[in-house]
Amino acid sequence: MVAGVPAEVEPQVEIALGFHRTLEAGDFDAFEALFTTDAVNELPFHSPVSPAQFVGAAAIAADYRKMISKRRELEFTIHTVTTDAAANRVVLEFSGRSIIGETGALYEQDYVGVFTIDGTQVSLLRLYADPQRAAKALEPIR
Repeated sequence: MVAGVPAEVEPQVEIALGFHRTLEAGDFDAFEALFTTDAVNELPFHSPVSPAQFVGAAAIAADYRKMISKRRELEFTIHTVTTDAAANRVVLEFSGRSIIGETGALYEQDYVGVFTIDGTQVSLLRLYADPQRAAKALEPIR
């Protein structure tokens, strides 16, 4: 269960939180369904083991499936929630923690996710994280 979620959230925030809930559950079909067909996942500070963006719900889900499918004890904690209803945007500051199944190493990361919501799906996700920490942890499985 995603920790730190406020008791009541706006519908757009609930859509953005689907990112965390589906990944924690390991439900990659539901994860893919969160995104529009032509959605973009941008990684402005991407690591050397990852491209700067993924285009399309299928490509986004395939990348997360590759990275997350063997994780154990995946947990997200939401720290702040900011909304801009006029821009259909939700900004979540959160942290993640898991055991990387392939290496047994603990992976902890802090993120800022900027979710642009199109109706009931995410059309753009800009995910900011420490690329050096990601590269070190994920290089063995990329």
